[in-house]
Amino acid sequence: MDTKWAEDFLSLAETRSFTRAASARHSSQAAFSRRIQSLESWVGAELVDRSSSPLSLTPAGQSFRGVAVNIIRQVDMARNIVRRRNEYPAHAA
Repeated sequence: MDTKWAEDFLSLAETRSFTRAASARHSSQAAFSRRIQSLESWVGAELVDRSSSPLSLTPAGQSFRGVAVNIIRQVDMARNIVRRRNEYPAHAA
């Protein structure tokens, strides 16, 4: 899974619109939609109810929303830990 997919999903969950979410993510709507479909394929469930306007999350999407927040948080924490270690490398004795 690409973390961009989780970020896209969270933007979509917030805006409830493919058009607005794609714009916010600086993406074409077609590319954005393909990434959401890739995420749904990876998860193995539909995350978005496309039949309503504005769109809504499916029960699986509602569950995955919290997971997506945690994924992004964990990746950011890991990057920050590694960056700090590289800024202050241990000195050889």
